[in-house]
Amino acid sequence: MTLTELEEFWGKPTIRNELRKTLYMGAAGIVLGLIGPFDSYNLPQAFARHLYWLSLIMISSLMSGPLARGMFPPMNRAGFSPLLGFALFSVAMSIGIFPFVIFNEIYLSSPQGVTWDYSLEFLGYVGGWDYIEWFGQVLVLTTVLIGAISMIHRAVQKPAPATPSTPPPAPDATTEVAGQKFLKRLAPNLGHELLCLSMEDHYLRAFTTKGDQLILMRLKDAASELEGYPGLQVHRSHWVALSAIREVKRDGRRIILQLKNDHEVPVSRSYVDELKEQGIL
Repeated sequence: MTLTELEEFWGKPTIRNELRKTLYMGAAGIVLGLIGPFDSYNLPQAFARHLYWLSLIMISSLMSGPLARGMFPPMNRAGFSPLLGFALFSVAMSIGIFPFVIFNEIYLSSPQGVTWDYSLEFLGYVGGWDYIEWFGQVLVLTTVLIGAISMIHRAVQKPAPATPSTPPPAPDATTEVAGQKFLKRLAPNLGHELLCLSMEDHYLRAFTTKGDQLILMRLKDAASELEGYPGLQVHRSHWVALSAIREVKRDGRRIILQLKNDHEVPVSRSYVDELKEQGIL
């Protein structure tokens, strides 16, 4: 999966997506309650074992949205590989859930419930290597869980059926001819009003006013097919159409293009002169 696909599943704040994610995570919690990994099978009652895992899983589900929305967009802009982005997301999720694992351990081992004195006694009694071992177990389980759910989600998704649409009229005949070689690669339902191109690993994601599509090709080759089209490359991983630029923002020495589809595209220093020639800067 690409970073954008991971962000859309784990971070998209829609009711449908949250329900779908909760369903996947809840099913995983039930399976873990049946298996009872990491000595949790020693819990005397099956109900307690399922409650233990479901509580941790649901906390993880709630935590995943804000983390995904905060981590994946900057990693995508920085050109991180999907594998590295996935690994960092798994580590962040593990760090977030680890205090709740410790709390559950205190609760399950306390004869009189969770008290401040017993909690301090427990934390002081447990050795440093025990914490490292517990966190390692949490990290392994979290990584496997996130990876499995992500792949299952991707496998069950059905691509939206392509509906024929008439391309919008181009500004002039030259523009229409100039970009046709690349635009013919797009699904008919995406139209022909290209906004930007962004590299994702070995793929190229093309954004139009009607959606986006992944294409297996290099940005260099796409820019060649778009020669003459009103747009230019502004970063080693990004190409933008001139008509898509809504605003130019500056963050210190960084220059960011705000597009009309609300995407933000960074500008490399080596492309600043070309933007100045176009009158954008």
